[in-house]
Amino acid sequence: MPVPVMDVPPAYAGAQSPRVAVRDFDWARDDYSPSLRTAAIWNFILTCRLRLTLDSQKWTYPGGMTPERQSARQRKTAIWVRESLLALGPTFIKIGQLFSTRSDLLPAAYTEELSLLQDRVPAFDPTRAVAIIEQELGMPLATAYRSFEREPIAAASLGQVHRAVLHSGEQVVVKVQRPGLQKLFDIDLKPLKRLAQQLDAQEEGRDLTGIYTEYASILQKEIDYISEGRNANRFGRDFKDVAWVTSPLVYWGLSTSRVLTLEYLPGIKISDVTALRAAGIDTKLVARRATEAYLIQLLQTSFLHSDVHPGNIGIDRTGGLIYYDFGMMSEIGTARRGSLLDVFYGVYRRDAEAVIAALIDLGIIVPTADAVSLRRAISFSLDNLLRKVEQKEAVSAIGEDMFSIALDQPFRFPASFTFVLRAFTTLEGLGRTLDPDYKFAAVAQPYALQLLQLQDAQAQQGFALEQVSRAATDLGEATMAMPGRVQRIDAVLKQLETGDLKLRVRALEVERAARRSSILQGATISAIGAGTLVNVGSQLAINGQAGLGGVLLAGSGVFGFLIWRAFRRVKRIDKFEKGMRS
Repeated sequence: MPVPVMDVPPAYAGAQSPRVAVRDFDWARDDYSPSLRTAAIWNFILTCRLRLTLDSQKWTYPGGMTPERQSARQRKTAIWVRESLLALGPTFIKIGQLFSTRSDLLPAAYTEELSLLQDRVPAFDPTRAVAIIEQELGMPLATAYRSFEREPIAAASLGQVHRAVLHSGEQVVVKVQRPGLQKLFDIDLKPLKRLAQQLDAQEEGRDLTGIYTEYASILQKEIDYISEGRNANRFGRDFKDVAWVTSPLVYWGLSTSRVLTLEYLPGIKISDVTALRAAGIDTKLVARRATEAYLIQLLQTSFLHSDVHPGNIGIDRTGGLIYYDFGMMSEIGTARRGSLLDVFYGVYRRDAEAVIAALIDLGIIVPTADAVSLRRAISFSLDNLLRKVEQKEAVSAIGEDMFSIALDQPFRFPASFTFVLRAFTTLEGLGRTLDPDYKFAAVAQPYALQLLQLQDAQAQQGFALEQVSRAATDLGEATMAMPGRVQRIDAVLKQLETGDLKLRVRALEVERAARRSSILQGATISAIGAGTLVNVGSQLAINGQAGLGGVLLAGSGVFGFLIWRAFRRVKRIDKFEKGMRS
């Protein structure tokens, strides 16, 4: 018989009931057609492009386009995207969750809607779950567990969770992977890779193919439950000396790459303020601990939980944190951690040069010849960031700044760092829910001071030697280089006199104006192409050739997307210029 119903850990109790009828989704059937699946994916991509284009066109707004009406339309499209990803199934649900961290690529309306995918995932047939468990463990269900609840207590994008009791009496949860995931991944990732390559070819400077490769790797790792179990063990070791942080034990004898048996750790969902206060738990303490736990991961252990949201953190009766779901973890190596600390120290000192050097080391910035423009962008961002901190504005506002400057500067935000930004945003939101007086900067200050003292100590130790060494080196180099420099100066003067060498002064504002004009010219060409396809497609459809007409109309969506993207780029350039002038 199934075990009695008990409190469900928050990570296993999604907002959507696990009894959702999965037959409503094509991807959940065993007999789905790969060709129809691919067609559905491309239909979503083209329709999405068309909707994004229409959202930016003034003529699509009866009565005129206003910022409020455009924002409302954008929100509506974002909701449609989220619901479409849910209908497309596990691959796209997970990709939507991953892109909810990309504030540098998507507007806030989209990242906010995509973050809601965390809690709306249907379950699959419990009979199939039992069959997978018995096949993976190589034994009957009754041999593995004394009792097993066939009805899942929660469902996630890649699997679902059942409660069980071992023959030794321990209460556990059994995580079972969705059937056919690898087949779905193989079908779904091909058109996404092709799309990324096409977009990279159309717009120089983006690396969507690299983002695709990184996220495809994350997806493949997340369906390996052996890897997740190892992550859970390592996370537990990292916090073994922190009494108020707990993670479930892994029962390796009942775990495989598709089945994971974990210790049952009931708790109250961290965002359920009413339940926490009813249990006599200090919510202000919980808010501080949640932030401190992540700072420990970021600054000390360098092993980060990359899927921080309320469903993955529970609170025990003492106010301690319980972490769940270790499928998505990030690790910051020693070199990257040092560069990350250099970024932090440069921000503190408002040293744009130091920040740029550290960001280049991290791979976030690509070296560029337009160093003046890059330095101005970083300086502007530093001033804006520190002003927001001083004014106690939300950490989430940083994401909007990233989105504003990322397009026309050589920025590349690795997934691991956008996960960090998203974690901070989530933790700040939780902190304000748990404690109206919560301030992220106040919680982080002791850790910040510790880092600054470390950096200052290192700087002071090597300061005298560095200055003497640099002075000696500079003097020696200057002495040795002087004859050659005199000769080069003389040669340059002769070239100027004869006209062989001409001076060119770069006007950055003029360059940006030229880039803006070039973008608008491309938009005009795309508009002509879109109009042509719409006209021809409409005529063909009217004359009975609906199939070919529909293809041409769908093709016009590509030009529509190019138009939308062009206007978006112009808008960002104007916003950036306005910020640089202010």
